[in-house]
Amino acid sequence: MIKVSIFVPIYNEEEVIKENVIKIYNKLTQLKYVFELFLIDDNSNDKTPQICKKLAMNHSRIKYLRFTNGPTRRENLAKSFKKANYDLIFFMDADLSTDLKHVHELVHSISNGQDIVIGSRHIKNAIVHRNLSRRVVSFLFNKFVRLYFKSNIYDHECGFKIFKKKVIFNLLNELKYDFKLKRKMLWDTELLLRAQKNNYLISEIPILWIAGKKSALRFFSETSMISYLLNLKKELGKVN
Repeated sequence: MIKVSIFVPIYNEEEVIKENVIKIYNKLTQLKYVFELFLIDDNSNDKTPQICKKLAMNHSRIKYLRFTNGPTRRENLAKSFKKANYDLIFFMDADLSTDLKHVHELVHSISNGQDIVIGSRHIKNAIVHRNLSRRVVSFLFNKFVRLYFKSNIYDHECGFKIFKKKVIFNLLNELKYDFKLKRKMLWDTELLLRAQKNNYLISEIPILWIAGKKSALRFFSETSMISYLLNLKKELGKVN
């Protein structure tokens, strides 16, 4: 029987969080998984906390965790993985940009021997709906990472990933918690680079992805991330 811990990072999602959490809950129930669903609040300042608390009160398999030092992008999300009771850890963004029909594909793939399986918007058969400027920025960023680190991954930033618990915990021991938040939006990228450096088995699954209102990779507007990548290259070198 498949047992999976699902984590949904949240920051000011009052407009969509109730509807989307119910969609996730119903999908997991339909798939007949044994599951727990964690809502990870990265210090929201709208009505998100009240909505999430109510969801957790009404559904025994929903758990609400709130951090008061955010937003941290992914740092608090990673910290929350320690709460997982099952050996598969899956996280997805709250806006559900990735179609939930792909949940079973990722779970099936990791159950067949992969260490990490990620949704990808940049491989054959992926269907992506987003404006041209965002597509160009995402393409250029991923192309840069592939060339600069010799990465074999095509989509480093998609927020739809599943891990074996031992694997993600080993990687988090390397990443450590970034208290100064210098990593910014690069948590996913660094995680996957380190995973390749450690020779973990990684698969990319083509997905149907529709950009949410807040979906944007602001790489070129956050120039401090460039220096972070330069320092990361000094540490890791080529990952393949």
